[in-house]
Amino acid sequence: MKSSAVPNFFELSIKERLMVLRDFLGLSEKEMSVLSDLSTLGPKELEAIGENPVSSYELPLRVANFFKINDADYFVPMVVEEASVIAGVCYGAKLCYESGGIRSRAVKQSKYATAAGQIQLLNVKDPPKTRRQILGMKRYLLEKANQGHEFSRAYDIRTRWFRSQMGKTVIVDIYVDSGDAMGAAVASDMAESVAKEILRATRCAYNACIISNYSGRRVKAEARVSIESLARKSPKKKEWSGEDVRDRVVWLSMWAERDFHRAVTHNKGIMNGVDAVGVATGQDWRAIESANHAFACRNGRYMPLSRWRAEGDYLMGELEMLIPCGIVGGEIRNFPKAEFVLKKVLRVKVLTSLQRSWLLLDLRRIWQP
Repeated sequence: MKSSAVPNFFELSIKERLMVLRDFLGLSEKEMSVLSDLSTLGPKELEAIGENPVSSYELPLRVANFFKINDADYFVPMVVEEASVIAGVCYGAKLCYESGGIRSRAVKQSKYATAAGQIQLLNVKDPPKTRRQILGMKRYLLEKANQGHEFSRAYDIRTRWFRSQMGKTVIVDIYVDSGDAMGAAVASDMAESVAKEILRATRCAYNACIISNYSGRRVKAEARVSIESLARKSPKKKEWSGEDVRDRVVWLSMWAERDFHRAVTHNKGIMNGVDAVGVATGQDWRAIESANHAFACRNGRYMPLSRWRAEGDYLMGELEMLIPCGIVGGEIRNFPKAEFVLKKVLRVKVLTSLQRSWLLLDLRRIWQP
């Protein structure tokens, strides 16, 4: 099996690293040219993207090696200006690799695993009555929302209301299976089409039709590191045993669980790597950031997204977070390298029609009252 455990990968020249990727991924000469071309966004491409481009801004596309995820080896693409982020990622991945790699899975039955379009109705005189009207026409509204959308489906509508000093407002949430897209555009578009129908039926004016970014595929990852590989020696010859390093990491983790000041920095370290992969693959990394800082507060207090514990001769880590992402649509098609690293480097596959049908069925089960 081809391996991403390339010793001293960071010491190779750029040309040598490209040759490693060519052999690992089986790239053709045409595919290699995507990586070797440093000007994929020329004036023509920039003008097509809009809005107000004057030039392109360079950040290095890097790859992190030593990744084994669910028994498959990967070179992970990352766009980040700070070299130490990649050094840290590769070092951590190497420790996990030596102990069997990372196990990861998506939580199928998760209330977050969907896009949500939201509508705000203003100055509603009788919120309970308005809510009943909207829910009474749910089937019609869902049909309206789905018109013109081949790969994304709205499957549920819910309502709530609150009172403020400005008056009473009703919020309408439309839950959408966005397929292989992140879902921002489609959820907002569906909300707009539904809002017009609600206005006709209730005579309640709407203020905004917009996606909620508190969503995304809920993922869990686990890894373990043997204490043998944790032993360290400083440049000044000070030595730390594997048990000492393990316990110090656990102390830091427990500190983050009790102090939100530390938890913020703890989570920022996680997002260093997540954001870099998001940028490399053309994702809305700001949405990933905002979703996960909210997710960290889901139990009423800001908490770390990962936890580390001592377990026998191992340091055990677990991570749980939201990944609002897409592999089609959005800005991906405008950036050749983003599309390339998704499909070629990470080997991401588009969902089949049957897989979409099963996913939508799972989501409907979650939201049954």
